Amino acid sequence: MMGHLTRELSAVVDRYIQQRPRSAEIYQRAVEDLPDGVTHDKRFMTPFPTYIQRAKGSRKWDVDGNEYVDYVMGHGALLLGHCHPEVTQAVVEQVQKFTHPGGSHELEVEWAELVKSLIPSAEKVRFTSSGTEATHMAIRLARAYTGRKKIVKLEGHFHGWHDGVAKAQTPPYDRKTPGIPDEISELTLVSPAKLESIEKIFSSDRDIAAIIFEPSGASYGTVPLPEGFVQGLKDLSDRYGVLLICDEVVTGFRWSPGGVQALAGIKPDLTTLAKILAGGFPGGAVAGRADILDLISHASDPAKRIVHQGTFNANPVSAAAGVECLKIVGSSDVCQQAASKAAVLRSRLNEKFEDLQIPGCAYGESSICHIIIGEEVPNRVRGDLQRPDLPEDVLRTKGTNQQLMWLFDLAMMNEGVDLFSGSAFVSSYHTDEDIDLTIDAFVKVVSELKNEGYL
Repeated sequence: MMGHLTRELSAVVDRYIQQRPRSAEIYQRAVEDLPDGVTHDKRFMTPFPTYIQRAKGSRKWDVDGNEYVDYVMGHGALLLGHCHPEVTQAVVEQVQKFTHPGGSHELEVEWAELVKSLIPSAEKVRFTSSGTEATHMAIRLARAYTGRKKIVKLEGHFHGWHDGVAKAQTPPYDRKTPGIPDEISELTLVSPAKLESIEKIFSSDRDIAAIIFEPSGASYGTVPLPEGFVQGLKDLSDRYGVLLICDEVVTGFRWSPGGVQALAGIKPDLTTLAKILAGGFPGGAVAGRADILDLISHASDPAKRIVHQGTFNANPVSAAAGVECLKIVGSSDVCQQAASKAAVLRSRLNEKFEDLQIPGCAYGESSICHIIIGEEVPNRVRGDLQRPDLPEDVLRTKGTNQQLMWLFDLAMMNEGVDLFSGSAFVSSYHTDEDIDLTIDAFVKVVSELKNEGYL
C-alpha cells in the first residue's frame, strides 16, 4: 500500500475513518502485538484495516455494521462464496467427530481421489497445509528427481514466501531479498515471460531442475501471458529435460474444474494447489507424476527419498471442506457461473469507463476482474477485455498512480464494495444485484475522485 498517509489527504480517507470507529479501536490494539498490526502483507492498509465480523454468500459485514459485496473471497479461496451450506455442514459434522486424530483417515483418500479425477496431470497427490508449502515441496522433489540444484522462475510470478521463490516478486527484479543468503538466492534464476529468454537459460545451464510459473500470468493474471506461452513452455521444458511446475494455487478449480492445464491441454510434471482445493480452509497439495511423487515413499531409493512431515497435512476439517467443495466443482457448472458473472462485471465496468470518459479499464480471464484507473488504454472496448494494450510494468502495478489506486479501493469500500487490491475474485454466489451495486458504487466513486481532482 501507500504507507502511513495522513487523514487530511482526502475526503475519502476521512469518510473511511468515520465509518469505522470500532475497526480503528481494534487496530490500536493490534499494532501493539502484531507487526503493522496485521497477519498478512496484503491485509496491511492505510489508515487501518477493516475488521470483519461475519460473512455469508457474496456479502460480509464488519465490526461497525458496514455491509460489503465481497470480491476478496478469502484471497480467491472461496469459489462457492462464504459459508456455502453443504461445505459448512460437512465441516460441522467433521468437527463433532474429530479435528486431529494423529493418524490417517478416509477423508484424505477421498480428497486425493477427487484431485486425481479433476486435475489432468495428477497421478499421485501429497497434501500440505498451504500453497507456500506446496511450492516448497515441488521444488525439493524436482531437485531430488533430477539431481540438479537450480530452478527458474518468471518475473513477478508469486509462489509463496519461502527462500526458493521469494526473489523477483516485485520490481526491481534484481534486488536482493532480505533474510535470504546469496548462496541460496543464486540457485533461483529469473526470466521474463518470454520463451526465447527461457530457452537461452535452459541451453546455457544444464544444472536446472525445474521451472515454476503461474499459468494465468503474474499475480493471478494481472500480467497475462502471451498467446501460446503455456504450450510453448511445456515444449521447451520437455526438450531440455527440465521439470515443469505449474503453480495452480489460484487457477486450480477456478479457470476450469481441471485448472488452466485442462484448458491448455498440457500435463505439467508437477502441479501445486491450494485455496479452492480446501474449500476455504487451510490446505495445499502437490500433484503430478507418480514417479516423482513416489520419492516421498519409504520404498524409494534412500539416497533420493524426500522426508515430508507436517502436523496439519490433510487435516480432517480441511479435508471435509475440500471433499465437499471439489464434489460440487466436479459435478456442476460453478466455474462457468463465476466466469460468466465476472465477464458481465468486466463488460459493464468498461461501459462506464467509456460513458464517463474515465481513463482506465477492467480486464481479466475466468472469474477474475482486474481494474486499472487513471491510465489511458489504447485498445479499450465497451465490453469484455482480456488484456489491455499497456506496458507490463503498468499492468503489474495496476497503473502508475498508486495513490489514486489506493484511494479508489478505499472509496469503493466506503460504498460497500471490497476489492482485493484493485481486483475482484468473483464467486458462483455473486448475483446480478451484486454487480448492479458494484457498478453504482463505481459511478459514485469516480464522481468523488473527479470532484477531488484525482481524475
